Amino acid sequence: MKKRQTGTTPPVPRHALHLLATTLFLSAAPAMAQGGSTHAFHLAVQPLNRTLLSIAAESGVALSYDPKLVESVNAAPVSGNLTAAEAIAQALKGTGLELVTTDSRALSVRRAQAAPATTSENADPKADRPKRPVPAPSDAEKTTVLGAVTVSANRSRPKEDPQRAPTSSYRVTGREIDEQHITSLADLQQLVPGLNIQTTDPSDTQFTIRGIGDGGGQTSGEQNIGMPSSVAVYLDNVYLPRPGMLGGALADIDYVDVLSGAQGTTFGANSTGGVVDIHTPLPSFKPTGSTSISIGEHGYVQNKTMFSGPITDTLAGRIDFLHSSENGTVTNLANGDTLNGSSINAVRGQLLYKPDSRFSLRLSADYSNENDTPTAVLYASHTIDGSNPFLTHSNLVGNRVVYGGTDHDVDLDDENHIHLVQGGASAEANYRFDSGYNLRSVSAYRYFSYLPSQADSLSVPIYANSGTQILDRAWSQDFRLDSPHGKYFDYAVGATYLGENQATQAFTRYANSTLPGLYYGSASYDGLDVIRLGTLHDETWSAFTQGTVHVNSRFDVTAGVRLTYEKKGGQFIRYNKAPFNSGYLIQYNTLPSATLNFRYLLTRDLSSYLALSYGEKSGGLNVSAGAAKQAGYNSLVIQPERTKSAELGIKGELLDGDLIAKADVFLTYVNAFQTQSYDPSTDSTYLTNAGTFRSRGAETSLQYTPDDHFLIQTSAVYNDARYLNYHHSICPPEVTLGPDGGTAVCDLTGRQVFNAPKLTLNASVRYSWHTLNGLSSFVSARYSYRTWMYGTVDDSSFTRIPGYGLVSLAAGTGGKFSRGNWSASIWVNNLFNKTYYRRLVESDYGSVVGWIGEPRMIGGTLTYQF
Repeated sequence: MKKRQTGTTPPVPRHALHLLATTLFLSAAPAMAQGGSTHAFHLAVQPLNRTLLSIAAESGVALSYDPKLVESVNAAPVSGNLTAAEAIAQALKGTGLELVTTDSRALSVRRAQAAPATTSENADPKADRPKRPVPAPSDAEKTTVLGAVTVSANRSRPKEDPQRAPTSSYRVTGREIDEQHITSLADLQQLVPGLNIQTTDPSDTQFTIRGIGDGGGQTSGEQNIGMPSSVAVYLDNVYLPRPGMLGGALADIDYVDVLSGAQGTTFGANSTGGVVDIHTPLPSFKPTGSTSISIGEHGYVQNKTMFSGPITDTLAGRIDFLHSSENGTVTNLANGDTLNGSSINAVRGQLLYKPDSRFSLRLSADYSNENDTPTAVLYASHTIDGSNPFLTHSNLVGNRVVYGGTDHDVDLDDENHIHLVQGGASAEANYRFDSGYNLRSVSAYRYFSYLPSQADSLSVPIYANSGTQILDRAWSQDFRLDSPHGKYFDYAVGATYLGENQATQAFTRYANSTLPGLYYGSASYDGLDVIRLGTLHDETWSAFTQGTVHVNSRFDVTAGVRLTYEKKGGQFIRYNKAPFNSGYLIQYNTLPSATLNFRYLLTRDLSSYLALSYGEKSGGLNVSAGAAKQAGYNSLVIQPERTKSAELGIKGELLDGDLIAKADVFLTYVNAFQTQSYDPSTDSTYLTNAGTFRSRGAETSLQYTPDDHFLIQTSAVYNDARYLNYHHSICPPEVTLGPDGGTAVCDLTGRQVFNAPKLTLNASVRYSWHTLNGLSSFVSARYSYRTWMYGTVDDSSFTRIPGYGLVSLAAGTGGKFSRGNWSASIWVNNLFNKTYYRRLVESDYGSVVGWIGEPRMIGGTLTYQF
């Protein structure tokens, strides 16, 4: 990393620079435990400075050296699954330099001394550091350290699986989430272009990447559990059948990788649209801890506390606590309550057993308890064929109509409440053989218990104490064997088993009065209790193999296949209204996935790639709706979704590494698109295969670091996602409520796919500096923009979500205190208080309700870590 003198500041003596750099480095070191974990390194002969930066970026360790010391020196090749110290030792072979550890446990590179230095070959892997720390050299023999190279993995330098498809990927680190003050899962889309997250509560969270993902888009007060998303979510290598299973895990983040395109060979069948891959930090063999408190407007409070350290020489532990609460910003005019808030308490514990450098066992368990008041506001009601049916029916029952888009107000006689308890446990074991092979085993169990109490969106009692109770349990076992990096060929093979049991109990409890009958036009609703029971049992077995042929030093070819066999069984029963019993249904599917990737090194710093993939996502069952009564029993079985994708891209470093850039074009076809529609005759959501659609576009991202103070990042995705063949869509309300209301189906061929804005853009800039009094400070700004999109699968003009742009600012400072470091920051999200909607959905009689995004919030964060 280059150190440049800027501005008119007078030159600082070299001894002062040395002292300052060392002080800054040592203050950061406690928060960066020198990693004993291994990483896959494949670095050819190149300038030593570049190799050292790559190792630091890959492993996240802190490293200091004199840039002049490594000028005109080439590194030895580095290859294998190695710790950071082992990789650096390989790189230094034959250079006359050595790796040492100072009294403060900082890694440093210096000229080789007469006495042999402690290196990775006699290091103690149990303590993640050499057995005998080498004292800092005396003034006569030490090198002048002009800068401490401290590199943490980021979006531009992903820690990639060597067999991973070279498609577009973005990395968001936990540090970046904290610095940008991302307060919710949905706000992750403000950092990653092409990612779209619609969420109303943890049971109803939809991910899409480039328009491909969760086929939701309708709401009817119940959830259909019979279909997984095609954007797979992983937590520490454990597949989560529903994104809401993340719970409090986002408070304990090492990094999040968002991968575009089909990833079925290495991540499984249900990743045909992409992957959100989340990793939490490992326990440390060095005592560390931190606590932070954030306070903001609207009652926002978040506290995160972490402790980690050794229990024995071979066992380390880590525990994370989270409390987060927010009052919400929706006001109920009926009683003055503030709604749409949340409160969560979570704990996550880990143990890391590491008897030597070859074997590690990581045990994790987490628990969270959440209470929310999700509340939509009335966005609009529409005049159709000369009348406004929602206002007409509201007048019949005396409902007070309040449009909440401006003041965020509602008028409700009853309110929504949900209670969610969830958690799980996992065990990950890694064993590295002397031959370089690595065997990984991941065992996991998770549960999700969701208890809602939902009401209508009216000021009079139509229904209340309703909703869909969900109990979801999943267990999995995964094995993977990775070969060492070979001169001509390397590969990975694996096998996975996944089991899941889901059960739902859905209730709609209508008021015991004449109001429901007046509102819906039938006295049969008065005092009616509609009960719907659904069960789903999934079992899948899959195996994959993927290998890379190194044709020459410039050209790699990667090919892989996965075959998944699934057995899916379920049943749906409905009582009291349109009674129905599907009986127990069983579906069997064999789902192939394949990939073929080409990488070509154009220059030392610039590479190109072509990625081709095919995948089939799991089939589904209509286990939450009695659609078969009208559509026939065949409608209860949903066929697998088939995806073909291609991506051509280029990425690399320019301007001597100051500019990191990538660009690509992509094309994806989705056949038998799995989505859900709404059946007004039974007030229920049902699943369907909705023809074919195409997603195509271009993507680019830049990261520019003109000096050691500025960081500028921009990224954008243009995506044209359109239905190519959707001749039998359910009609939107502007049709069903109009003079042509008898029309059974509509043709959406050629229309834009829902949940797919055409353009998403993110940009951020950060300036940081250090002062001689030991303070480290920063200022930053972020802008996120997305164009309009349809909120429901029927492309209703009523649910067209307007585009919006958000600006956020932050500033902070920090320094050393006692044995640790403190930092303080102030931040403002949504600076201009833009009103925007996370989601718009159709409600009764042409009305539309929406979930409002976060208004302007000003807050501050205070952190101490040691």
